[in-house]
Amino acid sequence: MAHEALQAVIGMGIVDADFRRSLLERSGRVLAEFDLTDEEAAAVMSIQATTFQGFASELHNWITRNSVLVPVRG
Repeated sequence: MAHEALQAVIGMGIVDADFRRSLLERSGRVLAEFDLTDEEAAAVMSIQATTFQGFASELHNWITRNSVLVPVRG
């Protein structure tokens, strides 16, 4: 699955209010426990949302734009 670490960031934001607050404040250390690529970390840190819903929406849009689609062979 593509961008699994980013999905873990969102999951943690859903269940942990302190993490969510740090994420919205763009605290770089909050991402240390996740195995993000440099590109993913930069994407997270560039999000300017003020709500977690807005953050998740912007991150979803970034994932959609940056995902590689693999054709299914049948």
